[in-house]
Amino acid sequence: MVAFVTRTWFAAVALALLSLSALPAEAHLAKWGSWAVTHRNLMKLFPDADPTAWKIKRYQYAKEEVELLEKALGFALYPEDKAPEFYVAHDAAGDLLGVAIFIDPRTKPKILDGGVLTLEVGVGVDARGAISRVKVYDYRGNVELTEPAFLDQLKGRTLSHDFTIGSKGLVGVEDEPEESQLVANAGREALLLMKVALGRR
Repeated sequence: MVAFVTRTWFAAVALALLSLSALPAEAHLAKWGSWAVTHRNLMKLFPDADPTAWKIKRYQYAKEEVELLEKALGFALYPEDKAPEFYVAHDAAGDLLGVAIFIDPRTKPKILDGGVLTLEVGVGVDARGAISRVKVYDYRGNVELTEPAFLDQLKGRTLSHDFTIGSKGLVGVEDEPEESQLVANAGREALLLMKVALGRR
């Protein structure tokens, strides 16, 4: 069951998180305009979830937690990202399936055909703390970035894995090297945010 981590647990994982090398990227959390859109995108991350049983866990990172995250991630958190919302999925029997979060891993706008190219990534993490599914929503670039052949490479990865495209079996989309790395970064960031904010009893 998902619960807030204790200070003791936080101290125990702090050194492990700080030992992870930060990837050179910036990101912030993505939010959708309505619950209907949010719910639709959540169900794509956990299709076996009870549609009526989603729970929202809000968390406010303490100052030391923000410092820990910023060092591990390699960039400063946006003010709104210091109080994230995590979406908890249960199945029809009430069993925990995992937790989801939405991340926008691009801070510098990219223009395509005269419009801003958005990159909004949903990450589902199972009850064991491993990525269960990644989705990229409404992307207007190379569609291969949104397909299982690329995204499924992130399944099963935890914070013990390397998220660098080109190493440890992660192959980027040929014409989208930057975006491929940003999506991988979003997976790692989701795991870090959950690791610090959430724990299991």
